[in-house]
Amino acid sequence: MSETWRRRLLYFAGAWNIVGAVGALVDPSGHFASMYTRALSLDDPLQGFFFRATWINVNAWGIGYLLAARLPAARVPILTAGAAGKLAYFGACVTLFRSGVGSPMLLAAGIFDVLFAGFFAYVVWSRRSA
Repeated sequence: MSETWRRRLLYFAGAWNIVGAVGALVDPSGHFASMYTRALSLDDPLQGFFFRATWINVNAWGIGYLLAARLPAARVPILTAGAAGKLAYFGACVTLFRSGVGSPMLLAAGIFDVLFAGFFAYVVWSRRSA
């Protein structure tokens, strides 16, 4: 895979995270309606905090992927940690879907993220092999 395509896919991964995070933060009800079969009580300060903190973190990782696209020297640490996080997220999505709490849309998002994890591993592996 060429450097141009790696960079484009990393920009896309960053945009994926940022758009998802902004969407969830701007419209939490819409997010929950499309991704879960139950609602979160954002009136509860603890639930509200964890919901917002999670999506702020997703946004920050998106910025990290944009940096990895722009700065190849930053790729190994960012993408190694990012792949681990995306694999964990996939596991959580599968678990929630199988329990009936997650929607097919949540499972699709998890599958998309596991594809990103594979791409990140490819980029890290090919960089170390070179």
